[in-house]
Amino acid sequence: MNKSILWLIGLLFVTSLSIVSCSETDGTEDPYANWEEHNQRYIDSIATVAEANRGNGEGQWKIIRSYKLPSLGLNETGKIIDNVYCKIQKVGDGTESPIATDTVAVNYRGQLINGTVFDQSYQGELDPETATPRKFLVGAVIAGWSTALMKGFGGMKAGDQWKLYIPYPLAYGKDGTEGIPGYSTLIFDVNLVDIFPLKGTGKSIDDALDAKK
Repeated sequence: MNKSILWLIGLLFVTSLSIVSCSETDGTEDPYANWEEHNQRYIDSIATVAEANRGNGEGQWKIIRSYKLPSLGLNETGKIIDNVYCKIQKVGDGTESPIATDTVAVNYRGQLINGTVFDQSYQGELDPETATPRKFLVGAVIAGWSTALMKGFGGMKAGDQWKLYIPYPLAYGKDGTEGIPGYSTLIFDVNLVDIFPLKGTGKSIDDALDAKK
């Protein structure tokens, strides 16, 4: 096993243990104590491993700068929190990536760095043959998702399965949203099932998905 992967496993284990601390008043555990600090350390460690294992094959990583940010100059490196870190779990047989006006059908699970699942389209282990994907407009989701999906940026293709690590500025920012505290790094397991261009082909999205089963 790659040494950097072993290093990451150890670091993330220590990080997960340190996330939970006790309240000073009643002794109960606070899963969000020092949340901003823990999330920063977590994404820093992910960035280190991703940088050491870049590539386009299964088990390798892509580092993708947010589509909302200007391109970097020749000697510029940018910030860690400007990027989405994508581990390629499976390479599909699709040939095209979606654009902002396309609708995509995806299976996904989203969780926080402490393991809390805040949203998912399937239960248990993913079985693409039986899972019911959800549909989203590419340009209407959080910046981290759009960046990983879109042609010319991340470029997921139909059949791909990636694990996305999205820093808080490309997710729900400093304020967070319901069920997601501010400064949260989001971790998504994403399986891109299909892509539906804006103009369509005469079939409804639901009919096209039914035909795949």
